[in-house]
Amino acid sequence: MSASSASSKPSVAIIGGGIAGLSCAAELQRLGKYNPTVFDTGRIRPGGRCSSRFTKDEPKDKGRNRDSILSRYTIDHAAQIITLPRNGFEDFKKQVKIWSGEGGNEQSDIILKKYPRGSVVEIVSGDFDRNKKKGDEKQQKKEKSTPTIRSVNSQYMYYSPKGIGSIPLAIANENNLKIEQDVWISPSNGVKYIGSKDSNYPQWSVQTNGKRFGNFDMVIVAHNGKCADRLMSRTPAKDLHSLLQVNFSPYVPQWGGKKMTLNSIYSLTVAIKSQDGQNLSDVVGKDVMVGFVKNEPDLRLVTNQGKKIQDNSLDHDVEIWTIFSSAKFAKKYKGPQENLPNERVEEVTKLMLEGLERSLGLQEGRIHQGLILDSKLQLWGAAVPLNVWNPSGDLNESNSGFLFDGQHGVGTCGDWLLDPSIPGAYESGRRLARYMSSSWDKEDIGLPSLGGEFRQSRAASGAGIGNVR
Repeated sequence: MSASSASSKPSVAIIGGGIAGLSCAAELQRLGKYNPTVFDTGRIRPGGRCSSRFTKDEPKDKGRNRDSILSRYTIDHAAQIITLPRNGFEDFKKQVKIWSGEGGNEQSDIILKKYPRGSVVEIVSGDFDRNKKKGDEKQQKKEKSTPTIRSVNSQYMYYSPKGIGSIPLAIANENNLKIEQDVWISPSNGVKYIGSKDSNYPQWSVQTNGKRFGNFDMVIVAHNGKCADRLMSRTPAKDLHSLLQVNFSPYVPQWGGKKMTLNSIYSLTVAIKSQDGQNLSDVVGKDVMVGFVKNEPDLRLVTNQGKKIQDNSLDHDVEIWTIFSSAKFAKKYKGPQENLPNERVEEVTKLMLEGLERSLGLQEGRIHQGLILDSKLQLWGAAVPLNVWNPSGDLNESNSGFLFDGQHGVGTCGDWLLDPSIPGAYESGRRLARYMSSSWDKEDIGLPSLGGEFRQSRAASGAGIGNVR
């Protein structure tokens, strides 16, 4: 039975409830030609890398105390900053004005705010040398110096005072999207191409754990990594599938590489108590929300969640910080993403806290020996795209930033097709939806048989979360 049988509109299954999948579904619904259903693996709500753990969320680990210190607070454990591109991305910029109440847009529930001046910084050594060779990293770890903390221009940077997970929730709720939550579409047999039998469209069946969700006229792959690769590997959409094949590495070559390349990042959130009346923010800066770590090879970012999230009313002697590892560190200490062994959790937590001590010029053991009241470690196995697919031809918003296979009725959207960022994911999803809704006869768009190449992402490199060599 077709999922669109109850409606005259063709049905679309969107596999992935991150920003790309949600924005695609919202635009398809707004334009009115399709019935979209989003399938998302998130246990509680959609969002992907644009997610928060909200107060009193039921822990995934049933053995974990639901009243633990970290469970009392809202925490952004993945994306921390939304940076508006200087050029283009007009749809997203308009949405940001609405969510932030800027430009005369009245918004009772403010979702976004600009980072205040001085709240985003770089943490560098007093004698920091940007041209240090990689071989100097071991020596750099041994050195201890008072860091220099300098302000970064945050004019185009936004955060969510209620948690960045408010963004996907707003997209889903404002558009009344149909979402199948906590559903894992198996990469081995979750989708199956049927072909044009009972419909004018190619059809796909969607199922999970023996439960059939019915047949859909089209499928959108709105995620990446190994699962997306395997999901399409047994379908006839070979051209599209070839771009979903993925390489995991901390680096991408300057020429862009042959495959989509993703890095991995550890995200560690800790509740830290003060020592002798001094908090960590006294070292980093009382007004600092986010710090880009430039003087420690194991780390890339630190965020003061209590300073950033407005509902996080903390005791004066407790602070909540989230720390991002470097991709090179995550690769070296990588483990099974969904089930990290306790020994690996303890090892990585200790090493990252030691890295923070070195970065801030603190005495060894100052943080990780006795000051940690609670901690949560998460591995983002498929974290940030380091390259972007750039198709051949005269490109514009109507034919770039997404893939579409017209013969088989399958498309792909995501930040790796436009710009590795939340704005990139948002625009990619909307562009695909608009293309699908523009006419009934769809040509192929962006497929490698039409020409194209991967190019390094300067955005990821510039943000300090990607590396080029």
